[in-house]
Amino acid sequence: MRAPIFAVLVACAHPAAPLPADSPAQTPARPADAVRRYTIWLGGSRIGTATEAETWSRDGVKLRRVEAMRFLRGAQVVELATSIDVDASVALVPRRVRWTEIGGDVRTAEATHDEHGWHGGATMPAAAVPAELLPLLVRRDGHFQGPVFLPARDFIAGTGRIEPIASHRLVARLALDATVAEATIAVATIDLADDGMPARVVDGEGVIELRATDETAREPFVPVDLIAATAIPIAGQRGSRTSRLVLEGNLALPALPGQRAQPATTGLAVELSPRLPGDLPPGEPGPDRTRQIAALVATVRGRITPTLATSPATSRDPSAIAGDCTTFALAFAALAASQGIPTRLVTGLRVDGARLVRHRWAVSWTGTRWIAVDAAFGAAPAGGDLIGLAVHDADEAGLVSGEAALSAVRSASWAGPD
Repeated sequence: MRAPIFAVLVACAHPAAPLPADSPAQTPARPADAVRRYTIWLGGSRIGTATEAETWSRDGVKLRRVEAMRFLRGAQVVELATSIDVDASVALVPRRVRWTEIGGDVRTAEATHDEHGWHGGATMPAAAVPAELLPLLVRRDGHFQGPVFLPARDFIAGTGRIEPIASHRLVARLALDATVAEATIAVATIDLADDGMPARVVDGEGVIELRATDETAREPFVPVDLIAATAIPIAGQRGSRTSRLVLEGNLALPALPGQRAQPATTGLAVELSPRLPGDLPPGEPGPDRTRQIAALVATVRGRITPTLATSPATSRDPSAIAGDCTTFALAFAALAASQGIPTRLVTGLRVDGARLVRHRWAVSWTGTRWIAVDAAFGAAPAGGDLIGLAVHDADEAGLVSGEAALSAVRSASWAGPD
């Protein structure tokens, strides 16, 4: 799996009207230059540091955010360095955004903005505001609603709002699709310092960002195992013949092959078995391609070396030769698409002993039915140990929305012995 979205996804947004042009009559007084440092935590353990610097001039503001993350994925140490640079006018109208990530490979993206809208990135509304600029807008105006984009995910556009709920406290919500109210994928609570900038941010992934002194930010820390930190323990005793779990949380599981869910007294009861057909809308009927799908899985397994040490995979890198479950799922989806096999990705959880760990796999249409395909474990059909929380496309927006669904499960227990 990818690491959580460590950037502060507090995606409030500018109003949906076109971004204003600057004029002497409306240009506000310039704030003072500032540098802020944050420590970043997950599950009570520190996983990184962030530094934000805003530098003002007559021409506007240059905002730079640098994140240095260090954690374990299994026994592998992963280090990620991310920088986001935003240029904007004194009135906080964005002009340019550049994102760079270094984690073994170097990835970068850039977009510029003028009176015609955004250029160079993914398609974005003309009025969309980069997420890193939003704290400055909140400091100035106190609330926002409208289009926004995340520079760290191939400039993924969405919509959101941020609003006060108490003195010095805000709640922010982000959705990828501005037309679907239920598409909220990130919720964050923000406590403000006296300077109007975030002092504490808690997001739905359990990532906490705390304002820190220079000395605290420089303190060394022991990296935590990210897989263990995000795993959900399973209480109770497992049945001997079937896998039945009760999940607690804000859940509405998709009707995927390999699982069947129904309401229970204490949550959502989920039965897991590769024999369960699910209830996805059928594809075009045709000859059974199950053997062809299994052959593609074998091809992916033969090409990719399982490792947690590589940088998190993206939809732009489906031909990787080493990686995690996301790498396997993307590579399989790309091969399936090249042969005309309808395939979507699934983000969810995998039963790993007495815990649930984050995982990603696929579902493919054989011509007669949908089957779960877990290329990372060579299973087609897969199931019996997989709980799908979101089914989505194999692109950046899909990966982001899938990861957001992971925060919906709060606890898990076995339904009891058979």
